[in-house]
Amino acid sequence: MAKSLAKIRARQLRTNGQSIKDIARKLKVSQSTASNWCHDIKLSKKQIDKLIKSKEKKITAGRLKGALVQKMKKINAIQWAEKQAEALKNLSTQEFFIAGLVFYLAEGTKASGVVQFTNSDPRIVNFMLRWFRKFYNVTARDIRCSILINVDQKRRENKAKRFWQKYLKIPPVSFTKTRYAKSKQRKIYANQNSYFGTFNFRVSKSTKLLYLINALTNRLLSI
Repeated sequence: MAKSLAKIRARQLRTNGQSIKDIARKLKVSQSTASNWCHDIKLSKKQIDKLIKSKEKKITAGRLKGALVQKMKKINAIQWAEKQAEALKNLSTQEFFIAGLVFYLAEGTKASGVVQFTNSDPRIVNFMLRWFRKFYNVTARDIRCSILINVDQKRRENKAKRFWQKYLKIPPVSFTKTRYAKSKQRKIYANQNSYFGTFNFRVSKSTKLLYLINALTNRLLSI
């Protein structure tokens, strides 16, 4: 069974109240893998009571309670982190500039002859388009973009394009031919409606700008 399909099946079984041990046995994976796949699924009190009382599963109330305590610790830690993150609000111009350099250093092309950036997260792509517009006056007219999607999702090409066009406010004329990725194993998505591929944009006539960004990122790494 493909790993992505096994994960979907594991989550279905867990939602139906199956124990991690039984899920691992049925799908022939380790208990740690099954637990990782289902870590965010919260069982109802009725499902928990059923697992506790089940002699077949041999799960004690103490062990289950311990697992729930650990899950609550994780939830509390995430809530604490989100609360701390609220302190990060508006960026200064300098902070915005440095953040853009770091993103480009991680996901931008350094030796293609033109400025080019690729990412699958719409928020990151939008951040970088705003960055180029603010600091280098790059507009939608200056870029050419394309999307890369799994060949199994070819039928959703137009939907993916419309998503990126609307989210990033980029006219259709700026888009070039869609590229398709082939994988050895057929990829299955738990929610295909949220899959829009990977977005790439290139800035026209940007060789000089690429030299500048490379110099700036090199300088950043030497500080």
